[in-house]
Amino acid sequence: MLSRRAILSALGTAALAGGARAQTPQFNLTHRTLGRTGRWVVPLGLGGQATLQWTGPGLDPADIIVRAVELGVNYLDTANAYGPSQANYGQAFARLHVTPADPDYNAALREHLFIATKTGQRFAFERARPSAANAVSELKRSLTVLFGDGNGWIPDGAYLDSIQIHNLTTLAQVEQIYEGMDDRFHLRNRDRIGALAGLLDFRDGTNFTGLNPERRHWIRHIGITGHLSSPVLMNALQRDEHNIIDTLLVALNANDRRYSSHQYNVLPLARARGLGVIAMKAFADGVFYGKDPRFSNRPGDVVLTVGRPGAAEPADIVRYPLGVPGVSVLIAGIGRIDRDDPSRDQLAANLTAALMDPASERERRAIEDTVADLHGANTNYFQERRAFAHPSGVKTEISGERILVSWNSGYAGAEPIRAYNIFAGGRLVASLPYRPQLTLAPLSAALRLEEAGEGPFRVEASEKQPVDML
Repeated sequence: MLSRRAILSALGTAALAGGARAQTPQFNLTHRTLGRTGRWVVPLGLGGQATLQWTGPGLDPADIIVRAVELGVNYLDTANAYGPSQANYGQAFARLHVTPADPDYNAALREHLFIATKTGQRFAFERARPSAANAVSELKRSLTVLFGDGNGWIPDGAYLDSIQIHNLTTLAQVEQIYEGMDDRFHLRNRDRIGALAGLLDFRDGTNFTGLNPERRHWIRHIGITGHLSSPVLMNALQRDEHNIIDTLLVALNANDRRYSSHQYNVLPLARARGLGVIAMKAFADGVFYGKDPRFSNRPGDVVLTVGRPGAAEPADIVRYPLGVPGVSVLIAGIGRIDRDDPSRDQLAANLTAALMDPASERERRAIEDTVADLHGANTNYFQERRAFAHPSGVKTEISGERILVSWNSGYAGAEPIRAYNIFAGGRLVASLPYRPQLTLAPLSAALRLEEAGEGPFRVEASEKQPVDML
């Protein structure tokens, strides 16, 4: 592992002129696998907001993107909802020669990059609203803005490494994106088609929806994102019977455990299903450095310094989510770069931290305490508070000499669920190690009738290790 000083020194020598043709990284960067996508990603990715969305005077957002690629960052994030962010990427990609119509197209560099955008639309088609924006129209918008002329033309060879369904917050939205997936081979006469079925045609080059008559392969992977609710994101993944969703982008920072913890709820499920996990909101959208606890909406909300006096260390804030099991990459928005002085360059500072050893569990607890002391616990305005909850839907079914006990997942609080304890008539009859509920099918355990005794049965989640029943 490179030292902090060695990394900063290497980053300083890696700076090229803003319009230069970027190559692959100039030194060997640490990288991780992005889940079942099989792609290698540097642990720091470039977020699509901050100056890329709200550009202050004298700043060149496209140069931030070029700088990131020069330094070896290869996970690049943007969204249809981020105003000019995609257009700024389009300018940067032209400078980097990764638009396929460019005579000097750098195919190797394009393959090295993992370019991910998002659609906030829940449907791919609505017969009652034929001119309304939808997931397919936003896919096309992304491709023309990122790689084409911004006016509808999409060059041959253009593609997205991922498009993510953006900011799922309710179970009703999950229902909407899955509409039609129960019978996706017979969709053309439906009045509405959910975003997943529509995007899947553009991933696979099929036309079951009737929305991809040219059978374009414009997408390599599909993902989901969310800030607010782990239970909603868990439901979205549990419904994915065909393993369509390859990535999860989720809020995760040092105050996560003080809310409805994502790291102990949706992350274990995502990890068990093999998803690539991208963490975001490490700096609480600037709240750790003095911004009001609300979504940013103007250039004045963008932090332009590398940390600030009296605040938590930027390196600790970066290392925290990268130490959480299952996280592949952290995206962070950048306010300002400094090609002459890496110590004043947010991008270089964040990348330096990301290339260091990730925070151990003990270090993460210390970082949590420091952040709470300096910034309080009311920073994650984008994340719901939900208490620890025991399993629901407990049922029993007798089969021969056994009784099958089933239940739906409980929800962790500030500590992980470590065991499920089954009681019959008030007596503990089984204690099982925690496992995520991978699908909508409930968790279950089979007990011998003579051992279980008489009910009623209940299942409790426990933050303690399973009880030794011998």
